[in-house]
Amino acid sequence: MQIKDLEAFQNVPFLCWVKDEEWCYLWGNRAICELAGEDVVGKKDNELIWKANAETLVKNDKEVLASGKPSFIQEQVDNSQYGKATLSVCKWVDELDGRRLVFGISFVIPK
Repeated sequence: MQIKDLEAFQNVPFLCWVKDEEWCYLWGNRAICELAGEDVVGKKDNELIWKANAETLVKNDKEVLASGKPSFIQEQVDNSQYGKATLSVCKWVDELDGRRLVFGISFVIPK
């Protein structure tokens, strides 16, 4: 798969993203960029509005990359464009442009 293949997910009503081995966003769809209030591509979680939660988010990413198994969890972001948000998240490992990376898809659980 190549990064251009992800454009089909640009307008889905879920947050979709891909992170590299250094936990930098290589791709993010409109929904995750709206939640962040900015384009996430080229940034790490500790550079975004939810930086207070970055350590936990990256810990979960590392576990998925190390195990190679999908993870179905809830993650919390204390700050977003919509305030505090709880996310239902699926993370998994796949290949993109010849690299083994962490993919994610999630949605905000309504309050």
